[in-house]
Amino acid sequence: MTRSPVLVPNDGLREHAGRLLAGRVERGALALAFTESSASSAEVLVEGESFYPRILEDLAAAESTIHINQFGFRPGVVGDEFAEALLAKAAAGVAVRLVVDDQGSDPEGGARELYERLHAGGIDVCVVRATRLRVPDGPLGGDGAPRWNLRALAHIDHRKVVIVDGRVGWVGGAGIEDHFRDGRFHDLFVRVEGPVVAQLQLVFLASFRWLGGSVRTGDLDALFPALEAGSIPAVVLHNAPGRFRPITDAIAELLDGARESLDVVNPYVCDRGMIRRIEDAARRGVDVRLFVPANANNWACAAAQHHHHPALLDAGVSILGYPTMLHAKAFVRDGEELIAGTCNLEAWSLRRFFEIDLRLRSAAVAAQFDERFSAPAEAVSSPGTALTGTKERARALLFATLSPFL
Repeated sequence: MTRSPVLVPNDGLREHAGRLLAGRVERGALALAFTESSASSAEVLVEGESFYPRILEDLAAAESTIHINQFGFRPGVVGDEFAEALLAKAAAGVAVRLVVDDQGSDPEGGARELYERLHAGGIDVCVVRATRLRVPDGPLGGDGAPRWNLRALAHIDHRKVVIVDGRVGWVGGAGIEDHFRDGRFHDLFVRVEGPVVAQLQLVFLASFRWLGGSVRTGDLDALFPALEAGSIPAVVLHNAPGRFRPITDAIAELLDGARESLDVVNPYVCDRGMIRRIEDAARRGVDVRLFVPANANNWACAAAQHHHHPALLDAGVSILGYPTMLHAKAFVRDGEELIAGTCNLEAWSLRRFFEIDLRLRSAAVAAQFDERFSAPAEAVSSPGTALTGTKERARALLFATLSPFL
């Protein structure tokens, strides 16, 4: 049976959160739909050397709560720096809560020592375990009873979000891992302030409660502070497992609606439907730039993508291969709308994983994206080409055929 999305108006976010905190939360409650809100500020930060220090500054300034939803939070220079920052705030009385993915963060395996330190320091960590039939309920280190995990199977939590005091929100494509700071991976985060942060907060609380975490209803005022409306139209798009996929729909709408210019930034471009939309935009005269890694770390998706290069190039798409592992996920339409976050253009992201994006309607933000990301990336990228070898083309065709499963 298809569940309807849970539409939460902006003036009902706090009230809805109260209901989530008071009772058991099922997976269907994570299919949250929001109406357009606003941001009082929005900033695009590119590369770990740019966004990690700013995130840590926000963590250091936290007074009441820090909430982090992260696919990849692992030990290393970056991970240890974040762990120390979080432990210091927890020791100072700030409530610190995490939701991490079992596959991406490995909290009960290779990263166990890091997570044992976090637990010992008073930090609540809930885990999405998409490959396990039975899992303990509640945070790591607790005594939650085992429960069946059938509805979470194969639904990786790919989200990357930071929320501080219900006032500052971060959404982007990078994990808390060294390869996003040392130049191996090229990524970005968007930092927002203003009422739209409350939508991020509600998504986090729904996920945390679904996994058995507890939050006091007395904390609602701190979680949802009163914030002045901003001048930037903004909304949170959240794909939870099921038929309701607002990110997927919003990306399709953006591609179809482009009139003059279109930037597509994505590491894994192999969904046939989205590729056709990119081609169609170019054929109707839109100036299309497709930013991809020159050498992707997912060879199957890369092969499938290369199968479509002839058609994309013939349509007039400018394919730009970034020299290192471009990992950012963003879309800019007509210099006036930006969608950025965690969603890739492949089947698992578009239809199966937990994903989260921000949509911002602002010429100023779009111009900032071009200045900080697109223009510098274009300057160092190489033009994409079509495969010529028989074996390479046959391999690309095979993986393009398999793309619904990639």
